Amino acid sequence: MQGSGVFRRLTLMFTSGLLVILPLAGTVYLLRYVYRLVNGWGLALLPENLRFPGLGLLVVVGLVLFIGFLARIWLTRKVFDFIDRLIHRLPFIKGVYGTLKDTIHSLFGEKKSFDTVVLVPVAGTRRIGFLTVKEPCFKTSDGKEYVGVYLPQSMQFAGDLHWFEREEIEVLDLSVEEAMRIILSAGVSKGTPKNE
Repeated sequence: MQGSGVFRRLTLMFTSGLLVILPLAGTVYLLRYVYRLVNGWGLALLPENLRFPGLGLLVVVGLVLFIGFLARIWLTRKVFDFIDRLIHRLPFIKGVYGTLKDTIHSLFGEKKSFDTVVLVPVAGTRRIGFLTVKEPCFKTSDGKEYVGVYLPQSMQFAGDLHWFEREEIEVLDLSVEEAMRIILSAGVSKGTPKNE
């Protein structure tokens, strides 16, 4: 019995360690990935003998600032508008470009979307989402107006977060491990029977 107590304490310590390390490691990994990606774009514009760590990132930031400056000047803004109209005439490319442009403008532009948090009914439950546009996108024949609501997935593990009233919750006599085994195997693994 003492061995199982030691094992339980080690498991708790290991889990506690994971809870500290994984968010930190994930953050460092994502920052490193973004840095390497953006820095690589900048270094590709420079000759081999001028490269040193971080210079590519500075080049990209400088280039973005320069293009932003040009976009505010009347003459260059007209050139950018002409290029935009030209791209919108190209089949397939206009769809990809238009979708990316609308999404980026909704997140970072002056008319931001995704800044209104809403609670919506979904399949007998409630979900938290983000209003994509303030004005209705379309009307049905009976006069009902519809707006878009973006519902992100929880923790990106292909699961969805739903909200239930406390009275609707029924507690099951299953351990976390048994429940995970049943869920992950889509019911094929039934867990360990209690009489074993």
